[in-house]
Amino acid sequence: MTQSWLIEALRQNYIEYFRLFHGQHGIRVHVGSDAAWIIANGPPGNHILRANLSDSAADEDIDALLAAIARYTGGARWLLFPQDRPPDLPRRLAGRGLPAGKGDHWMFCPLQQTPARSHISRLRVRLVWNNPDLRAWWTASALGFGMTQRAAQPWYDAYRRRGFGRHASVRNFIGQVERETVASATLVLAGGIAGIYDVSTLPAFRGRGYASALIRHMLEQARQAGFSYAGLQTRDAIDLYRKLGFETGYQEEEFFWSADR
Repeated sequence: MTQSWLIEALRQNYIEYFRLFHGQHGIRVHVGSDAAWIIANGPPGNHILRANLSDSAADEDIDALLAAIARYTGGARWLLFPQDRPPDLPRRLAGRGLPAGKGDHWMFCPLQQTPARSHISRLRVRLVWNNPDLRAWWTASALGFGMTQRAAQPWYDAYRRRGFGRHASVRNFIGQVERETVASATLVLAGGIAGIYDVSTLPAFRGRGYASALIRHMLEQARQAGFSYAGLQTRDAIDLYRKLGFETGYQEEEFFWSADR
């Protein structure tokens, strides 16, 4: 059983990841003592990420939270975690008729046990240093996730605004083969943990170990930066990450709110 502090550290990292998008393309991010949420009405989605509501006035607080979100959207995914309050929040949301489901698996890797970096002779892993590098990251990420560059614009704008460099808390990486960018990923160093996001490989280059080599490089970068654990969220790549030293620690519990209900 993963220690609860690791889950909470990765959730804080997740919130910091979403804060990168605030103000971009009408995206709104709220991070307060009572709740944290993002409303984008498009990529990267509408999510309630944290709830710290009063035990004695939980129903009123739920109403107030949903009313605040309803000013900007007609639906959102509510993610629940062990640290959310009140403890019976899942029962209260189910009682309101919100559909429930299971989301991504949260996986963790102790960095003192990171796997040896594999050498793939054709792949060159580079840290994104400038806008041309970021455009290469953006193009590869969009192709890897099957998105148009227009749909992926919020990521480009968020990372361009954040800046570059080895000492930045957000670092983008690209994997290149003969000058073609074939893989991309992002490392977020926040909340006491190294969060890995946006891992993608161009369809024509999958199955060659490029994503694994890129992740191993990022794990080593995080270890050198003084972090003891890395974490990520995945829905269908569990076996890949287990081979890299990750273990499942938590699966998201989700509820789906719609203004029509």
